[in-house]
Formats: sequence, structure tokens, C-alpha cells
Amino acid sequence: MKNLATMEAVSKHVDEIRTLNPARRVSATLETLFAGALGLGASDIHIEPSPVKVRVRFRLDGVLHDVVDLERAVYDRLIARIKLLAGLILNVKNEAQDGRFTFDSSQKVIEVRTSVIPGSSGESAVMRLLDPSVASFNMDQLGLNPIMYGVMTEELKRPNGMIITTGPTGSGKTTALYAFLRQAHTPEVKVITIEDPVEYKVEGIVQTQVEEDYSFASGLRSILRQDPDIIMVGEIRDNEVAETAVHAAQTGHLVFTTLHTNNAAGAFPRLIDLGVDSRMIGSAANIILAQRLVRRLCEKCKKSRAATAEESVLMKRVLSGHPKPPANLDNFTVFEAVGCEICGGTGYKGRQGIFEAIKVDTAVEEAVIRDPREHIIVEAARSQGIPLMSEDGMEKVLSGITSLDELERVVDLTKVRSDTRG
Repeated sequence: MKNLATMEAVSKHVDEIRTLNPARRVSATLETLFAGALGLGASDIHIEPSPVKVRVRFRLDGVLHDVVDLERAVYDRLIARIKLLAGLILNVKNEAQDGRFTFDSSQKVIEVRTSVIPGSSGESAVMRLLDPSVASFNMDQLGLNPIMYGVMTEELKRPNGMIITTGPTGSGKTTALYAFLRQAHTPEVKVITIEDPVEYKVEGIVQTQVEEDYSFASGLRSILRQDPDIIMVGEIRDNEVAETAVHAAQTGHLVFTTLHTNNAAGAFPRLIDLGVDSRMIGSAANIILAQRLVRRLCEKCKKSRAATAEESVLMKRVLSGHPKPPANLDNFTVFEAVGCEICGGTGYKGRQGIFEAIKVDTAVEEAVIRDPREHIIVEAARSQGIPLMSEDGMEKVLSGITSLDELERVVDLTKVRSDTRG
């Protein structure tokens, strides 16, 4: 497969194969899109028809970029080819369909999770490329700051309780869970997962997948009869799963799971909303970890400059509550995205996690029972000395890992910024 490392190269190669016969052209176009996506490190390929054109976009480091426009005739054949590969029904065009297939790149086998939905201008397809190397991520690669790394290392030694990761879709929760599982997994323990779906295969653990007659709830009940030491539940979605997971954590199992909340403190009211008794949460949950992914500045082309007066005030406000603030809070240097051939002109290359965590100690447990509002829980946890996500992100801005613009893209600093102007 040809190596295509820029979006311009992908577009140019699609143009070059226009002279091929229709059948060969479709295969060559699909190969080109895969080669470009792999060369650029894209996570998803989007094929989006409209009345006037068919747009192909790649999601690079969490952000969509236009790559090339396709002719309608090529698009029709391309969608049919994708559906055939993914095992979908070719003549069904008015229903959503999901499937999977694999292809061989020069280095590894890539699994492609495919979604096709009907639209007013034709079927829209998204292909997610699942890189098997993600399953081998370890904690060192997540971007945990030293404080957080030490906290998580100790938490993963505990024999029971719940470790919950939170964040929106695409925030890296699954990658973090796999890294934590690898850290906690030893030959002496049995690990079983229930996922929807199984995205990455991990050697040495039993992985199960949600099916029509095997839900998170029924699957978790079955797993508990399999004598596990460690359980991973892909997501807590309802009362039955929540209560079963809490029960498992209270009866000698270490349970990893995820919730969709905006921050670590939000996990507690979310569990209560799902019907878990607030008095049970403290005895079941060990730690809540919230995360986002920020794009890493390209090391080749990033540019440093002095922070503006407004940026300096913003940074100082964000870092004022940091348990270990920088020594100099007066003179800040920030870095900006530029763009070069290495990063495909985006100014960014790869992604990095930013985190916050709340350990469930006596103060937090009492706050959850007394008044489980987020700001009350955050205040109760501040004595733990763990940075908030905004503080962790700002540290990475000052370290030149990411830009201030990128931090504000994924973390809401609106209130802090308005205070700097008021």
C-alpha cells in the first residue's frame, strides 16, 4: 500500500487514478483513502454526499479535515464496495447498517468498523480505523502528570472497588481503561470484560461483547459467576448495570467502568440519578478519573511567544488553585501551531490526555451523602492535592505540549476568561 503522508498527496493520487476503468478505479480509490488515513494517523474516514458533490473527510487528532471530493459515479460504486466488504446488505438503502472488515497494511492488520446511514442525497458512510497497537498502550503513554500517575499506580494495587473514567465520546476513556487493565493484570488474576463492541483484542483476558440477548446487565451477572478478580464494564447506562457493578465492587472485585459526565465530580450525582443509594457509593467507588484529549503541537514547527496580558491573567487564575503551581506566575511563554510537512500543515501531531481525579475518601464520601452537588464534591476533594483538568491542561500549555487555543477547545474556560475581562 502506497505511503501517503499529506492530505494533498491523497487528493493528488485520487486525481491520478481517474483514467482507470470503473471497477479498478473504485478499488484504487478505497486503497488510496486507507493509505492516506494510515499515513496521516486518521481515526475515521467520512464519506458525505450532497446534491452537488461527495466530500471525503479524515478525522485527525479529533478534528475533521476536508481531503478530496469524489464524482457521483465513483461514490455509488465506492459505497457498494464498502458495504460488500463490511457484510452489509447492498440493496438496502433506507436503513442504517453497521459492519466490520479488516485490511492488511504494510505493518499490521487494521480492523475497520463501518456505519452507513441513509440521507437525502445518498448514503453517508463512516469507517473507523481500529489500530491494534492501542491495546498495548501502558500508563506511561497516557500523559498522566506525576501526581496523577502516583495516585493511579496505588489505586490499581487495590483488590476491590470501582475505578470509573468519565468524559464524552472520543475523550480516550477506552484507551485509558485498557492501559489500566494492562497495569492491573497479572498471571494470578482473572480478568473478564463486557464491551460494546470489543474494539481491541488483549492477550490473556476474556473479552465478551454486548449482543441482542447479552446486554451489559445480563452479561455482568453472568461474568460474576465466572470467578473473576477484575471486571471491565464498557459503560454504565442504567440502574441495573449500576447497582450490579456497585455490588461487584463491594464483594471483592476490582471493577473498571465508564460514565458520560463532564468532570470527575459529576460521576456522583450521575450514579445517584441512575438509582444508586448515595450511602453505597463511598464504599464501592475508589476513584473517579475524568479526561479529555488535546492535540499535541508539532515538535518540528511549533513557535513560542510571550503570553499577552489577557492570556497571562487567565493562566494565573487557572493555576492559582494548583497544588504545585509553577514558580513564576508573572512571565508566561506559550506555543502556537504553525504547520509543516511533518504534521500535514495542521500544526499538530498526535494527542495527549489531560486529566483530573477524585479519590473517594471520608470527606468526599460525607459530601456525597450530605449534598452531592458537583461544586460541593470538588471543594471536599481539593485537600487531596490532585490538579483539576483545567490546571493539568494549563501545565501542558506552559510545557509546550499543546496550545492555549487547543486547551480552550476541549475545556470550558469561559467563566475564568470572563472574570479576567470583568
